[in-house]
Amino acid sequence: MIGENEDIQVWEKNLFNAIKDVSDIDFQRKAWIGKDPQYISSFSEVISVLYDDFDFERYIQYYESIKGEDTLHKLLSELDQMINEYEAPETDELILADPKWIEITNKAKDTWLFLSKEVS
Repeated sequence: MIGENEDIQVWEKNLFNAIKDVSDIDFQRKAWIGKDPQYISSFSEVISVLYDDFDFERYIQYYESIKGEDTLHKLLSELDQMINEYEAPETDELILADPKWIEITNKAKDTWLFLSKEVS
């Protein structure tokens, strides 16, 4: 499940930062709509980073194999399920106004806040 050259701490740091990006609707409004030239992003990019770059689903399986089904596992699994069931509207502007996306960002925020307490 874990490659011999994989650094778990780096993986977790990157993955947790990707969850933070999912949780930060203010950043999304700036980056997705192009209101701030310093930031360029999109819904597709945020989801791609979480799943393609940092393999969110595999991390959940890894975490469960190490820690079991604790509070963090539950939060991660719920976030994963919400994202997988989400049917995004056609534009980033519509996504940002979608109550279902707002729910996902709130779940990501709950997860991020829990992670922040666990790490400190």
